[in-house]
Amino acid sequence: MLAWTHSIVFVVLTCALIDFVKVLVELVGRSDARTYTSDPSLITAIVPSRNGAAHLPGTVADLARLVPPERILVIDDGSTDDTFAVASALGCQVHHFDNSKGKAAAINFAVYRVKTPYTLLLDDDTRLGGVRIPTSLLSHDGYDAVAFHVLPDRRNRDGASGNNFLGAVQRYEYGKSMEIGKRFHDVTYSVSCVSGAVGLFRTEDLDRYHQQHTGVFQAEDLQRTIIHLLNGRRIVFANEAVWTVAPSTFAQWTRQRITGWYPGLYHQTANFIRLLFKPGVSWRLRYEMAYNLYALVSDPLKVASFVFIAVTPEVRWWGGALYLLYLVFEAYPFMVVRVPGEPRSRSSLAVLLIYPVYGALNTLLRAAALAVWFWLRYVTGSMRPRRGPEDRIP
Repeated sequence: MLAWTHSIVFVVLTCALIDFVKVLVELVGRSDARTYTSDPSLITAIVPSRNGAAHLPGTVADLARLVPPERILVIDDGSTDDTFAVASALGCQVHHFDNSKGKAAAINFAVYRVKTPYTLLLDDDTRLGGVRIPTSLLSHDGYDAVAFHVLPDRRNRDGASGNNFLGAVQRYEYGKSMEIGKRFHDVTYSVSCVSGAVGLFRTEDLDRYHQQHTGVFQAEDLQRTIIHLLNGRRIVFANEAVWTVAPSTFAQWTRQRITGWYPGLYHQTANFIRLLFKPGVSWRLRYEMAYNLYALVSDPLKVASFVFIAVTPEVRWWGGALYLLYLVFEAYPFMVVRVPGEPRSRSSLAVLLIYPVYGALNTLLRAAALAVWFWLRYVTGSMRPRRGPEDRIP
């Protein structure tokens, strides 16, 4: 029994070390902030929306400071609220689907109608604030897509309770992903996920590669980005803050991760493997794909180990030791992560203290999402590739 418990602890410590090395490598290898100019006349914005009537006025108001309403395409994806009427009243070009076809189909439908060289994809709950759209990265520097610094909104917007503690934890989580992860990949133009909240693309690329997308909502943005990378496109990061509505309750947060984000990771497993072994791919991108595959395999093992430690009196004290270990690992990222334009802005100490527990909950949900993915893919069929006759837009 003693040898078995030591083996479990060894596995958990090995996983902790791998996680720490990843953060350390990305912290050391970050890029400097890019410089760029903006020419909004080159841009058309696409806003897919389903029941987004409450969010659209604020989103379009921010966007219209940069892009005139006639170059804002709102795709009403089978809404049952006043989305069509609200978007029309705002002066946008509006197209309506009688039945929901999904976000990917809405984007593909709109891209065909874009006349400008660049397209800004934007969720209906994203606020641009004072953002600059870095068109020169595409027009002069030759890159193919741009990711932005996406953060959960601080304001209590549309009932989202952005100033509660869960919102603060998510802002740190998002900020860490942007300030460390995306800036790490920016060095080799291999940012591996342009957030679905907002992203700038070459219109011709969106049109060229749209048939490679399965049309599944889960990880729609990740899949679009991976397809770009598989086709040799170069994706960079612009440290321009935009704000999106994030879950404001634990139930909403759990539902977002276990039914949306994490089944999408399993949906992309084959693409992770393709990108890992694709000739000419940078070592940073291979490293990211290898870590994604490692996480999907190791998460169930981590969860089983945590449970074993919790129920075994002889090693239960290791639970506290692991918490302190992850807390130490988190200290340096906590000091580094900042909101763009707010150099003194740092998350609270309470966020740091809870973050190892928050990370463990994410691990639990990723592991559980394997069963959710299987259910949605093979039982309900909602995650099947949406390319058949029934998915065509009339």
